Amino acid sequence: MADGLEKFIKFGNEDDIQHILGKSKEREKERPANPREDFDADDGLITPEIGPSKDLSGKPVVVVIDDDYQTLDIMKIYLSRDYECAVFSDPKEAIFYMNTHLPDMIFLDSYMTVMTAKKIISIVRSYKEMAEVPIYYMVYKEEEDVFATKDLPGIEGIITRPIARGDLQKILDKEKLRDYVSA
Repeated sequence: MADGLEKFIKFGNEDDIQHILGKSKEREKERPANPREDFDADDGLITPEIGPSKDLSGKPVVVVIDDDYQTLDIMKIYLSRDYECAVFSDPKEAIFYMNTHLPDMIFLDSYMTVMTAKKIISIVRSYKEMAEVPIYYMVYKEEEDVFATKDLPGIEGIITRPIARGDLQKILDKEKLRDYVSA
């Protein structure tokens, strides 16, 4: 046992302590032959049994995922009056949120550092409840030409940054979220 560890763990025998620390003999058998296997992308996504449900506030739910805090702040300001706006800098937190909250629209940074946008889209689309939720990439003006010519499966369109209120409103009107608010 590591020096000093016994000062902090005052119960159980050596095998129990190793089991708690995840170093038991049974766990060693479970380890993959390739240690990178845990970090490799897995296309066979398994989603939880729970499904997202509509928000009870009566407002449409718009999810914004971006690692740029300025964009998150701007989107929150633009959307918070008429929409239930959930902003996330970490895509994993957004996915946990969407496990229980059904979004009406998603705005997604085209380049994320924690998880690729393609992976986020595949997770979102794996829920039957979110198969038709419109997803828009947020791109910089310099990237607009690249994304305009790409085939973007699972994406409704793009919006350029910095986000202009008028451009955002055009998208919201196109997706008929405004009708949903006034209904």
